[in-house]
Amino acid sequence: MARRLIILLLLSLGCTSFAYAQDTAVLARDLVTVKGGYIDKKMDVEELRVRAYIPILLKVAGKGDGWKPGHPNWATTERRIATDWRKLYADYMARIGRDTSYAWMDDALAREYARLFSAQELNALLVFYRSAAGGALLALEKEFLNFYPAELVRSLTRVMLGNEILSERDQTMFRSAENRQRRDFVALFESEGILNAESLRIGSAIVASNFTAVQLGAIATAAADIDALRQKLDADIRDEVLAFLKTDVARKEREFIGVAVLSVTPTQEDPAQAKAEEAVFYKGLADLAVQWRAVANPGGKTPD
Repeated sequence: MARRLIILLLLSLGCTSFAYAQDTAVLARDLVTVKGGYIDKKMDVEELRVRAYIPILLKVAGKGDGWKPGHPNWATTERRIATDWRKLYADYMARIGRDTSYAWMDDALAREYARLFSAQELNALLVFYRSAAGGALLALEKEFLNFYPAELVRSLTRVMLGNEILSERDQTMFRSAENRQRRDFVALFESEGILNAESLRIGSAIVASNFTAVQLGAIATAAADIDALRQKLDADIRDEVLAFLKTDVARKEREFIGVAVLSVTPTQEDPAQAKAEEAVFYKGLADLAVQWRAVANPGGKTPD
């Protein structure tokens, strides 16, 4: 009898664990669905990656002090690099199964949420994002992503190439106390942290050492759009958002999202194949670099 009770107890514990695992999987999927937009965020990040790499590659393709916008070979080289780089990158993504529609993104992200968050934590996140404050934050973030990534790329390019300066108006914005208030405002959006993390990851040492200039420069040129969003955020709603962001589960989610959106992979991806294809990708990039230098510096001559 005692043995039978022990067996029944073990079976019941097993069923409880299985049900708990199911619950976290369901809750995680609900959370990704409620928040929405992760496929769009991933596409924004990948587009930023492509567009930010182009000025890096463009800079190393030419030679001499005269290699800058306005040089007769600059525009041709830029178009060639953009076309070749995009094709090489798209081919690499396809070979490892990361189709550029990112249809796999929500499933992969839900899998990671379920793995790293408890049912209690997922429920707490769902309560917030289904609230008026959470809904308002998600709606504003969608608008934010319509303009901010392009401004961040523009600012990255300005810092890396040094071929554009902020207008007098933007320089005033850059230094103003209000621009720092705008920085506090855009920090409410999880995508701002994701974009910043990716910019630092792909940028050169110059970007890392001048990232405040990158961030504040983007905020200065996007000031009008950011201010329009600030006016849409009710003070009481803002207080609720700020209170949520100070909770342990919100901090945990921000840290998680900042890594997961950049690194999550399709469920069926083979890590060994991905590593092998990455080597092929960088070999292809090195081969293309030779061709780009030939376009930038025809005849091997240093541009004037």
